[in-house]
Amino acid sequence: MIVAADGGNSTIRRLLGLGALEADYQQTAITANITPERQHQGRAFERFTDSGPIALLPMSDNRCSLVWTVKTGDEIDILELSDQDFLAQLQDRFGYRLGKLMQVGQRNSYPLKLMQADQAVQQRIVLIGNAAHSLHPIAGQGFNLGLRDVAALADVLATTNKDCGDAQLLHDYKQWRQQDQDNVINTTDALVKLFSNNNPLLGHIRGAGLTVMDAIPPAKHWLAQKSMGLARKQPRLGRGIAL
Repeated sequence: MIVAADGGNSTIRRLLGLGALEADYQQTAITANITPERQHQGRAFERFTDSGPIALLPMSDNRCSLVWTVKTGDEIDILELSDQDFLAQLQDRFGYRLGKLMQVGQRNSYPLKLMQADQAVQQRIVLIGNAAHSLHPIAGQGFNLGLRDVAALADVLATTNKDCGDAQLLHDYKQWRQQDQDNVINTTDALVKLFSNNNPLLGHIRGAGLTVMDAIPPAKHWLAQKSMGLARKQPRLGRGIAL
């Protein structure tokens, strides 16, 4: 059996001639490591702007991994800025939740697209992670979704005496994962469209919705559970149980 886990530009998917649904968001993500003045204390931050979200994700040594979404084409000038000017522009967009942004590492960029393989499971072949589905980073769920793919496939393989490429076995894996994948993909796509719309009225509604969500802990808990896929059957690895 072949397990394709070689990323969004999967060579295996291409060589096998497997098709995929793609949607170009006309946005580009700029990535880099940032060192802020204040301690991030293991917290992640996301700010929504008129060009897309800016996320700072906690790393070691008080560094943060930056994902800065801009309109495609705008990244060219931003990437050419000096470190000082880059940090100043990022600071203006992100704000001072982490104090002054002190240092920036090497910068890269990549276009943002939605991709979902037409047939993630075929005879003796299964695509998992970004090889099967690549998401916009707006909700930071692509990596989590891939981990759940791995855990579910391992669970299915560990609980059978059948050949690992058995058609029914792979069908069972597909059935297990399909709803979670579809829900996360559809939710992420809807968030991109909601937060990329510059309609002033919609902006007020978004702000009010986030404020209400922040003020109601059970609602935040429900959203977190749903985002992490915990509302459905969990593979043993996802529950910390050895196979």
